[in-house]
This record gives sequence, C-alpha cells and structure tokens, in this order.
Amino acid sequence: MNNLNLVYWLRDAVACLGTLVGVGSAIFLFIRKKTLPAILALVGFLLLAVEPLLEIIFWRIMANSSNFDYGAFESLSTAYACINGPTMFLGIVAIALAFILGFREPRLPPPPPVDEAGTPPLP
Repeated sequence: MNNLNLVYWLRDAVACLGTLVGVGSAIFLFIRKKTLPAILALVGFLLLAVEPLLEIIFWRIMANSSNFDYGAFESLSTAYACINGPTMFLGIVAIALAFILGFREPRLPPPPPVDEAGTPPLP
C-alpha cells in the first residue's frame, strides 16, 4: 500500500468517524427532547455519510476487483458525482436547519392579564 492510498483510506475513516459523532449528537438531542433538530441532524449526517461509503464501495472495492470493466469507469464516475452532489448539499442544509432550530429559544405563552389592582386573576 503506497502513501497516497493510505491518505485516501485515512480520509474516509475520518469522514466516517465524523458521521458517527454527528449521529451521536443527534441522539443527544433526542434525549434532550428536541425532536425536530434531532431528526434533521440525524438525516443530515446520514446524508453526509453517503460520500465516504460510496468512495469505499466504488473506488476501493469495485475498482480494485479483478473483473472490473474499465469501460464503465466514466459512467461510474458520473454516477458517483450525481449521487454525492445532492446528498452533500441536502445534508449540509439539514444540519444547518438543525443548528438553527436547536439554538432557538422556545416561545413562551403570554403573561396573564393584570387587573387594575395589580393582581393577576385566579385560575
């Protein structure tokens, strides 16, 4: 294994580790009862996980197999780009929405009306 190949494997390993950390943060949000940000974070990080998984499947396993047809290389490269582009964009958007919704302050109900004497009405 040459050094360049090792760098690609390390990049994929770090991307998978980052995805696992993101899924862990989504589970933490579920525990904190913030369900919508948790769902968005989970979906976003799973969408971002598509890229390293396809990288491993397409370029590490399929391209290194003994019966790989190099005529299909161009279509495989196009499929890789067409799948990764939208999934990475949608993953980033979902994670950004999760952060926005996660840090938003909850809406509080309006305070009860106060009568002329300054005491709130009894329920």
